[in-house]
Amino acid sequence: MSRTKLFGFVCLLCLASPVFGAAPFGALGGIAGGATSGTGVLPLHGWCLDDDGISAVDIFVDGQLVGRASYGRQRPDVNRAFPGIPASLNSGFAFQLNSARFLNGIHTVQPRCTSRTGEVSFVRSKELEFINNEHLLVPFGRIDFPNRNAQLFGSCNPEDSRRRYSVVEGWALDVGVEIGDEGVGFVELLIDGSIFANTRTDCTFNAGAGGLTNCQGLVRTDIEQAFPGLKDSPNSGFRFAMDIGRLLEIGFVRGFHVLTIRVGDISGQFSNVDEIPVVFLCDDDIGNEGAFGRIGRPLDGSNHTGTLDIVGWALDFEGIRDVEIWIDGAEVGSAIRGGARPGVSSRFPGFPDSLTPGYSFRLDTRAFENGPHQLQVFVNDNATPTGRTLVGERNFFINN
Repeated sequence: MSRTKLFGFVCLLCLASPVFGAAPFGALGGIAGGATSGTGVLPLHGWCLDDDGISAVDIFVDGQLVGRASYGRQRPDVNRAFPGIPASLNSGFAFQLNSARFLNGIHTVQPRCTSRTGEVSFVRSKELEFINNEHLLVPFGRIDFPNRNAQLFGSCNPEDSRRRYSVVEGWALDVGVEIGDEGVGFVELLIDGSIFANTRTDCTFNAGAGGLTNCQGLVRTDIEQAFPGLKDSPNSGFRFAMDIGRLLEIGFVRGFHVLTIRVGDISGQFSNVDEIPVVFLCDDDIGNEGAFGRIGRPLDGSNHTGTLDIVGWALDFEGIRDVEIWIDGAEVGSAIRGGARPGVSSRFPGFPDSLTPGYSFRLDTRAFENGPHQLQVFVNDNATPTGRTLVGERNFFINN
C-alpha cells in the first residue's frame, strides 16, 4: 500500500510531517460524545485536510453514499498537529445521520474527502450499531429564542392600547422506522406545565404579533442543511407569541416561569424537546428600559480601506429618535434608518420600528489615520427625558 493511501489509516499524532501533494487525509471521530451505538439521528464528526484545501466531505454507510457533511468547523487539535496545512484550524466536519433508514445492527460508516483539485481519499471507517424501535424514535428539536433566563416584558397598563409580544422560536423534527411514520404532527408551548397554544388548533396570522403566530412548518434553511433528507427539515420551524401583559392580567405572577416545547409526531408519540426558565415583567414597572441592537458590520478586528459601510439594527420600545456613530470617542454622524431585517422583525413585534429596524452609515476611512480604531453605536429614544443607550462596539483597522 502506498504512503498516500496510508494517510487514511494512521493516527493523527503519527502524521507530524504531512506530505504536500498527497491525497486528502483525516479521521472519523464517530458519534459525538464517544458512543458506538445510537438511535434515530446520530451526530457524526471528524476532520479532513489537504494542502490544496478540501472541497467536500461525503458520508458513506455500507459503501453507499448517504449525504454530504457540513465542512469548516473549528478543530484546534488538528491545527496544533498540522500547523503548516492551510485551513487546518477549520478542518472539522459534521453530519446528522438518520440511522432509522437502515436495519438494526452493525454498519460501516466511512467519510470520503475530496480536495479542491479533485483528489479523492476515503479515511478510516468505523463500525457503529444502529438500534431503532418505534418507541425510541420520539420527536426532537430546540428553542432558539429567547435565551435561558430571558426577561420577557408586557404592557400591563390596561389603558395602554399598545400591545407587546414575547416570541418563542425554534425547530422540531421527527424520524420513523419506515417511510410514512415520520413527521411532526403538532408543536405545543407550555407555561409552567400548562398548554398555552397548540399549532394544530391555534395557528393564525396576527400582524400585530409579527405574522404567523402559534404555527409550525416555517421555513428553516439552516435546519435543512443540518439534517439533509429528513422529512420536514426545510419547514421545521415553529413560532409562538405571548402577550405577557394579558397573561399577568389573567393570573400569572410577575417573576420566574418555565417555558416548555412539546412535540407530537404523526404516529401519536410525543416528547418535551426543550425548556427554558424565563422571567415575566411589566414594562410599566421599570420606566425607560433603553434600546438594544447589534452591529452587523464591520466585524471585530477586520481591516478596511476606502469606504466602510457600517450596518446593523436597533430597537427601543419608546421609539428611536436617532442612531449616533462614534469613532475613537467622537461622534462622526447619524446613521440612515429604516432598513428591513425580517429575522429581527419576527422576534420583536410591537416595537415602533420593528418592521424596519436596520441602520447604515458610510464612513470614509481616508479621513482617519491607518491603524486600530474603535466604533461605537449609540441610540437616542423618543422618551422624555431622552434615553441614550450604547448598543454595540467594534474594534477595527484602517489600512489605506
